[in-house]
Amino acid sequence: MIVSVPHVLEDFHYGGLLGFGAPQALAVVLLLAAYALPIVGIALTMRGLRAGPALLAITGAVWCIGALLVHGSDLLLAGPEYRHGPISKVLEIAIIILSAAVALESVVVSRALRRKKQIGHTP
Repeated sequence: MIVSVPHVLEDFHYGGLLGFGAPQALAVVLLLAAYALPIVGIALTMRGLRAGPALLAITGAVWCIGALLVHGSDLLLAGPEYRHGPISKVLEIAIIILSAAVALESVVVSRALRRKKQIGHTP
């Protein structure tokens, strides 16, 4: 989230979701959900529930794929004048890499929780 907040503010400044025809209110609701779901996933994971890592894997994949679809061509084709220059591209790349890492690590954690439950370590 630390990386995505400045980027999302930049998206709103440049009309990110509005370019897809979404009204501003809908864009804000989607953004709140995009931040709330991983927090719920973390809380569920901390309680040892497999729904947590599943939710984190899904939200990580959505952030990663969404960033690739929305900004992939900009990363490859936009010149140094793109938005706020190199920092904009660095934020987008960081979102892609970190959200992919969250998705992959969540799969690993989910498997570990499943093994732990099979062995009988959870009540």
